[in-house]
Amino acid sequence: MTMSLAGLPDAAGTCQALTGRRALAAEPIGQGRNSRVFRVDLAPAAGADAESVVLKFYRRDPGDGRDRLGVEFGALGFLWQNDVRVVPRPIAMDRARNCAVFEFIDGRSAAGTDVGVADIQASIDFLANLRRLSGAEGSRGLPAASEACFSIADVVESVGTRLTRLEAALAADDQDRRLRAWIDRRFRPLVADVERWVAVSAGRWGVAPAAALPQESRTLSPSDFGFHNAVRRPDGRLAFVDFEYFGWDDPAKTVSDYLLHPGMALAEDLKHRFARGCLEAYADVSRLRERTRLVYPLFGLKWCLIILNDFLSERRASSSREVRAAQAAKAEALADRIAAQYADNPYLV
Repeated sequence: MTMSLAGLPDAAGTCQALTGRRALAAEPIGQGRNSRVFRVDLAPAAGADAESVVLKFYRRDPGDGRDRLGVEFGALGFLWQNDVRVVPRPIAMDRARNCAVFEFIDGRSAAGTDVGVADIQASIDFLANLRRLSGAEGSRGLPAASEACFSIADVVESVGTRLTRLEAALAADDQDRRLRAWIDRRFRPLVADVERWVAVSAGRWGVAPAAALPQESRTLSPSDFGFHNAVRRPDGRLAFVDFEYFGWDDPAKTVSDYLLHPGMALAEDLKHRFARGCLEAYADVSRLRERTRLVYPLFGLKWCLIILNDFLSERRASSSREVRAAQAAKAEALADRIAAQYADNPYLV
């Protein structure tokens, strides 16, 4: 439902200042926690028809120095300069207001549609294109992706840091005894089992856990990639959105996160197709299959902890007991999946 801009005192002035065109109406879109996003209808101007744009205000958190605005606007600018048209066109940005204006892509969230082979291929093609652009002019000036891990040891450390943080939050609150018991009896032993398997398997496959991935094996990645961040256009084609975490990353992480992301529910045959396609798209990356097998269960454990973020002290006040219980159930289910898959990955045989 469209609402008057009277309820959004900054939207009209911001859009007019950044585009030079009068804003007629706006409506909130999306449900992301990291930003406030609006569709804004712009009046016709000389040489331009009436159109809609996206106005996005980025979240700032104490202690979080990530430049979501600069990363996303820069990433989309780089992609448009290199003729990538399956992403929104960046139009203008305002550092003072911590916001930006982008092309509005008509359609609906692909996460709520039937996903098929063509969509998996579109995802593979997009990642393959990013791999090709890793050598393009200006690519080396792009940042590392958010929470990028360039060694197996980095992933192990990331899991440990998140687990310690969660346990500290649970120790400070007496309400979550069931989750504390699950972590003590199930999750921590699983982490230890996975880390032992990774260490043994890395030695058997000739992969050094502490060795940083060389620059030539790194790739550009959206980082938070999947159908939860894709728009299905009226003609069925996909466009990819949300590049706040874009940057250099390990292709093994890109593959693992797509297969593990809790925001996607892919059929098994589509997961197999995606894994095969990525191994081909990243064929020039040394020992990718082995390294992906090693990091896949580690990133699965990390996703369990991300799912449990609502139990952290700074998030607890904004989530209900019912939400936390549902998240705990999701984390437990994913942990069971990792326990069944870590030594015998079905997608990377």
